[in-house]
Amino acid sequence: MEAPHPPEPWVNGHQIPWNDPAFSQRMLEVHLDPNTHMASRRSEVIDHHIDWLVSQIPAGSHVLDVGCGPGLYNHELARRGFRSTGFDFAPAALKWAETKSESEKLACNFLNLDLTALPNDLVEIIGGPVDAITFWFGEFHSFSPEMVRDFLPRLHSCLRRGGKFILEYQPDDIFVREESSEWSAEKSSVFCDSPHLWLQEFGWDKETTTEVHVHWILEQESGSLQRYIQCHKAWTEAQLVGLLADAGFRDPAFHPPITGDSEEFEFPMVVTSA
Repeated sequence: MEAPHPPEPWVNGHQIPWNDPAFSQRMLEVHLDPNTHMASRRSEVIDHHIDWLVSQIPAGSHVLDVGCGPGLYNHELARRGFRSTGFDFAPAALKWAETKSESEKLACNFLNLDLTALPNDLVEIIGGPVDAITFWFGEFHSFSPEMVRDFLPRLHSCLRRGGKFILEYQPDDIFVREESSEWSAEKSSVFCDSPHLWLQEFGWDKETTTEVHVHWILEQESGSLQRYIQCHKAWTEAQLVGLLADAGFRDPAFHPPITGDSEEFEFPMVVTSA
């Protein structure tokens, strides 16, 4: 398989197949594993995050969670008397979120939506303007600048006047700017159910200030080789403020990580208003 090295961010190769049913099911297992921060936080960390969140917004607010995964934040908000809507496009995570919500009779709603292709009538789909929008875990950095400049105004349009946009972002200085690689032999992983070799390459695109994480998956039995790419764009705080202002958000306030539980998997917050 021919592939440029290092790859051009968001251009050379397939992105992570979040909406593939099999990948989504394997990723759900990681989300629900209480011993890892890799996909979703542990319940006690989520509890602390929700404690902080409810201090930022009025009681009973309607909260829209971007990239909600299995809805762990949505469920906890609903248990505390908030109305919660989440969207994602990972089918297994959404199904689990809906089932959990129905079993506890929680005031949650989940939508299958792609952040990079949001509909023009999004505000109607979510049931009218919301009081707050959350975007956790630094996933904001997984999108190209062009995508970000498209979806931020769309999210802004979903907030009532004075509503809060709450973004967890990865500080510019934590991005690794050195190339490295590692490999492992796996019985299974999120990429493959059967034994395989997993080679990971880490690179830095200086021109776009973007981390590029390449996954090579070589299936042992079939010899099939697959290649996936994750990109994470670094933004300085000044650049973030400018992006948010261009989308209509105002009065940014920066906050340190909520618990400080993990420097690698928990990041600062910026809160802005519509």
